[in-house]
Amino acid sequence: MKKVFWLGIVLVGLFSSCDDGDLIVTNFDFDEETNLQFCSTETETVIFAIETDPNETIFFKFNDGTFTGSFEGIALENTLTYPINETNQIIYRSLSGPISANYFCNTIPPTQSNVQEEYISTNGGNVKIITTVNLSGDENADSDSDGVSDTLEGRYETPPRDTDGDGIPDYLDKDDDNDNVLTQVENNLSNQPMFENTYPDTDEDGIPNYLDDDDDGDEILTRNEDLNAADNVTPENPDFDLNPSDDDTNQNGIANYLDLLDIGSLEVNQFKANELSRSFTTLVIAENISLKNTSSAEVITLETLILGRLQTTKTVVVEPEIE
Repeated sequence: MKKVFWLGIVLVGLFSSCDDGDLIVTNFDFDEETNLQFCSTETETVIFAIETDPNETIFFKFNDGTFTGSFEGIALENTLTYPINETNQIIYRSLSGPISANYFCNTIPPTQSNVQEEYISTNGGNVKIITTVNLSGDENADSDSDGVSDTLEGRYETPPRDTDGDGIPDYLDKDDDNDNVLTQVENNLSNQPMFENTYPDTDEDGIPNYLDDDDDGDEILTRNEDLNAADNVTPENPDFDLNPSDDDTNQNGIANYLDLLDIGSLEVNQFKANELSRSFTTLVIAENISLKNTSSAEVITLETLILGRLQTTKTVVVEPEIE
């Protein structure tokens, strides 16, 4: 159920009414359940909510074109804080008819005939944009979509398990042993010995391939059996082609990293970027703000105003921390 913010003397405390002494009460029907949307240009973002019955909108336009409703890395929360000033403004409008997102995603129109009442923030206060990662509480969840559940990958251990020590816990790591063969690939190999009838364990050392940085036990790291990794490297393009699976020196149909008969090596100190599809919730909260009615002397002061929240799903890159 929504909490209705009645802005007037009772809630606000600090209030200047019109000269005739009449109390003007404005209903801001926005809270943490209000659905927000956003549009960005190179230099500016507008986060907005549109409501009907009555038709009204509130929006925060701010001088930052980089906002995405997401963030890189493995953190679970990120907070951005923007001061309220001439370029970072909160604007409320009650309207005579409905509007769509195009109202904001094109140039924001100035006050027009469909605007019945408008409040614009004055300088002072700030807006906090708090973005958190949505993690499933299901024990069978697979946050990195690698085919191994979060529980089996040690998400609930303290600290969460990080087999390869690259700073990315296994439940968020698509390559748990940093051998440049993705966990999902290693767990779908055929004609391999199995670890406890679950996952391939080529060298039968009791460590499944997806956690073993030397899959065939030949004392050459799997990532260093990628002999053609540097074939296309140039000064302009220094990145290796990281794919140990396409090297088969003796052409017996078994990749070098799984074949004891192939023992060539190449020093490979580059690692595949870790891309994750993550779901985010962003809550937008204004603190210690004042809103001035553009057609009267009315000023409303608020300690806290929750504009609403928005949901996004983004593919983010998490780089391994390897020295």
